[in-house]
Parts: sequence; C-alpha cells; structure tokens
Amino acid sequence: MIRELAKKLSAFAQFVGFVIVELQFKRGTFEAGAQVVKEHSSMVLLRASSSEAELVVKMIRPRKEITAALGSRIQSSEKIWRVFTVSEVSDFVAAVGDNNPIHQFNPPIVPAFLILETICAEVTANFIRLKFKNFITAGESLSLYVDGNRLEIRGAGVRKVLGDVS
Repeated sequence: MIRELAKKLSAFAQFVGFVIVELQFKRGTFEAGAQVVKEHSSMVLLRASSSEAELVVKMIRPRKEITAALGSRIQSSEKIWRVFTVSEVSDFVAAVGDNNPIHQFNPPIVPAFLILETICAEVTANFIRLKFKNFITAGESLSLYVDGNRLEIRGAGVRKVLGDVS
C-alpha cells in the first residue's frame, strides 16, 4: 500500500532534491490520484491516494546541498528496534522509482516512505503522522519508543522521528 502511494508521488520529478519533513498516512476510502496541494519556492505539499489509503507529504528545498550523511556510529545501550540495510534502501527506491540522490549516498539516507512502511507493519493504526527531525542512514541502529499515541525513533539517543498514531 505504501509503495503504491510512493510510486504515485515519484511522478513529481520536479521535486527531486527536496526532503520530506512530515508525512501523514490515513486509512479509509479515498478517490485515487496524486496531486500538488500547495507549492512555494521552498516548500511543497503533495497528496497521493488509493481506494484504501491517503498519504500527505510535506517537503522542503534544503537551503544548502545535502552531502553524504555518516549516520550514528555511536554504540548505545538502547534496545535496537531496526537497522535498515543498503540493499533494503536500494530495493525500495528501485521499486517506487525514487530518484532522489540522497538515497545514493554511501551510506544512503533511508527513504521516509520505507520508514513509514516498516512502522505500518508493526503498529496497527488508521492514522500516522511522522515528523522527521534528523536523517536516518542505512546501517544505523534505531530504537523505537511507543507511549500511548506518541511514537519516537532514536539513533544512539538522538531523536530522529516523532510521530502520532491513532
């Protein structure tokens, strides 16, 4: 389901180089399609929907070029929830047609849609909103914390993603 919606959004090639700062995923009945909801010189709001879900994506144009991220290589005492691999990232971006060069870095930045897809496989919810605070790179050990309707993903204690689920 997430991949289907991500494929629809990959048609907006003019926004390659923008980065996702917020995702809202909703289960329900929607009219299928993809559209630019709002666009400014440094921000865009995109919407993709299928008969069973809707995805609204807020993206910004970075003020400076994003360079390869090193990710968190610090050992942590936190319980590891997930480590995304380079091959998972490569397979995902190929499957959805994501041409953003940040997913080609060494190590690559993990696509926001892959993170959402992973969370949807583990958390039963009709609505998920994720706010991306820091990049997550392939090979980075991540911890997931869920407290009621609040969700947080950390890498070596650094807040990476905040979320609301219901």
